[in-house]
Amino acid sequence: MEEQRRRDNGELVSEEESSDEGSDEDDWEKPSAYSLLMGSLKKTSKNQDFYNKIQREQEGLEEMADDDSDIEEEALSEGALVSGEEDEGLSGEDDEEGLSGEEDNDDDDNNDLSMEQDTIHDHDDMEPEASDDEQQEEEIELAIGDLSSDDDEGQDVNIYETRFKDQQPSDFDKKIASVEQKKWATDTWTDDVLRDVAYQIPGTTAPSDRDGLKTPVARLEDLQVKERVARQWQAVNKDSVEKDGALFTPLQEKLFGHINKYRDVVFSNRSIANAKELRNLYALHAMNHVTKSRDRLTKNNAKIQKAQKEDKDPGEYRDQGFTRPTVLIVLPFRNTVIDVVESLIKLSGSEQQENKKRFFQQFSLLDEDKVDETKPADFLETFKGNIDDHFRIGIKFTRKSMKIFSDIYNSDILIASPLGLRTLIGSEGDKKRDHDYLSSIEVMILDQTTNFLMQNWEHIDHIFQHMNLIPNDAHGCDISRIKNWYLDGKGRYLRQTLVFADFLTPEVNALYNKHLKNVSGRMKIKQPYEGTIMDVTTQVPQTFTRVDTTSLAAMDDTRFKFFIEKTLPALRKSAVMQAHTLFFIPSYFDFVRIRNYLEDNKYDYEPCCEYTSGSGIARARAQFFHGRTKFILYTERIHFFRRYNIRGTYHVVFYGLPEHPQFYTEVVDYLGLKINDQASAAEEATFSCTALFSKYDFLKLERIVGTDRAKNMCTAQKNVFHFA
Repeated sequence: MEEQRRRDNGELVSEEESSDEGSDEDDWEKPSAYSLLMGSLKKTSKNQDFYNKIQREQEGLEEMADDDSDIEEEALSEGALVSGEEDEGLSGEDDEEGLSGEEDNDDDDNNDLSMEQDTIHDHDDMEPEASDDEQQEEEIELAIGDLSSDDDEGQDVNIYETRFKDQQPSDFDKKIASVEQKKWATDTWTDDVLRDVAYQIPGTTAPSDRDGLKTPVARLEDLQVKERVARQWQAVNKDSVEKDGALFTPLQEKLFGHINKYRDVVFSNRSIANAKELRNLYALHAMNHVTKSRDRLTKNNAKIQKAQKEDKDPGEYRDQGFTRPTVLIVLPFRNTVIDVVESLIKLSGSEQQENKKRFFQQFSLLDEDKVDETKPADFLETFKGNIDDHFRIGIKFTRKSMKIFSDIYNSDILIASPLGLRTLIGSEGDKKRDHDYLSSIEVMILDQTTNFLMQNWEHIDHIFQHMNLIPNDAHGCDISRIKNWYLDGKGRYLRQTLVFADFLTPEVNALYNKHLKNVSGRMKIKQPYEGTIMDVTTQVPQTFTRVDTTSLAAMDDTRFKFFIEKTLPALRKSAVMQAHTLFFIPSYFDFVRIRNYLEDNKYDYEPCCEYTSGSGIARARAQFFHGRTKFILYTERIHFFRRYNIRGTYHVVFYGLPEHPQFYTEVVDYLGLKINDQASAAEEATFSCTALFSKYDFLKLERIVGTDRAKNMCTAQKNVFHFA
């Protein structure tokens, strides 16, 4: 009874709860995922008579089981088949997270009833919605009426159908082998809009298709965008284009040609200025993909139903994955989710949106905090509105409606934060964990990717490790309609990944090299830099010292040794420079290491990091300002979230360069704060800035001093470089 009630309420019921207790089978003795899916076929198939007939015609499943053993072994080796029970669904309130980004216990049990209540009382958003079965029957009836024109959709076959059809080209496995062997043919060029572009395809023959769109187009339909999505586009994008009637901005036009061909794209030139046009663009692509996917499935359902009514063999239609969700959008904060969902609402053209009111209540702030207009523009843009970083929602589309907070396995698009996904995926050995909903993702989008570095990048890596794995449970799927390349565990090679970041980092590069395995190719787009050092307004000598090391693995120890043997003694010997000195430390681990060293050696200092309490931060700043402490330790992460002005700073030492190039300018300009007028002329003459770097910090360095200067500084014979 309890299990049935939870299912009726839309809650996920775990395999462990729904099965007999006390099973002590070892993992290797349990049925494979394929066997579990086959076992559920009779219960889940909508065409039981037809599939029973097929089963009777077969000689048995022995040969099939033998053929599938290799797939099972591969899945086991990759951690695909993990025992455990399912977690709760995406709906529900999440615990508020602080700066630390640490995981809290994820308890969504009490929110399914609230979803029903929201549905009942949300009369201002929608009319009473038909049941899922009624909606499906209505869609099938409409699709039956369109069957005569279904086979004439030649342009759909050209991209979407060719890309995701069951029978892949003959060179599909060859491309996969090249991907796994890291054999990529590369073409690089400079574009007026995209800037520096590197395009790779599997194999040894360099790609020749540099331009995504050969000629400007007047209609989105010519780009194979569904008509009902295309007719909403100009209204959505009107604030981004400069000319009335234009389809795209120059940036959108360049990018869409590649995105629409389902290539992986890492775009590292994101900024406040182009954030909205990029968001509109990937919302268009996601909506177009979901619409095509659902239309194809609905039309095939109609064909099967029509054949059954005429007592004919419906044939084989392999047109879906293990689970319904096909698009995953990963965002850092709730405030951006509002912008994305608003774009999806407009693009869908839906007549009604279920739970719309509830969505805006949960993802907006009822009482907006007063904004400090003195903060930098990027801070104001990032932290406007609701900045909770623990959320996940599902969105389901039908021809006429859109449902927000749909059940996880009944959704077309999933939108979540890294922390929200991590708490649901869980870790090896957790009692409650679930990642089956990621098994059939075909388009994965990461926006504001550099902000993930300030949260917890391990969550991103953990998510990618669980993408497109063989699921542990059937979840009501019809196995006879699952595409063969899904059953073969090859979904990751057809998944498109779009990454939008403000700049490149080693973590983003590692993600590109390790997890982007698209057989259609992958692109990395970046730009050369003039350097934010040009924006420093304070007239102060700036010294960059290169710390040479034998390897990347030895870099942390080499830098620390240089700091305690060279930098600190020099500061301690100087009567002027040993006071009012700020140490900027990018990594929390380095912060702990330096703090412990200063503590052990009786240095006079105050710590100021993301884990320091509010009162502790206030005390540290006051002590430093009044000169009652000589040093203050200040991390990049607390600066990202708070953007304090540390008054009383006379000297700045960058233990490492910041990831965010504007942070260098902001911290150096501490030396020019008006409050520092209290400094004597002798003290002002000694104001200084010192930065330590290595050749492995090239990406950070080029954003601060400029690309050309960075190349010289990393290869020159001398180690010290001065800027005034």
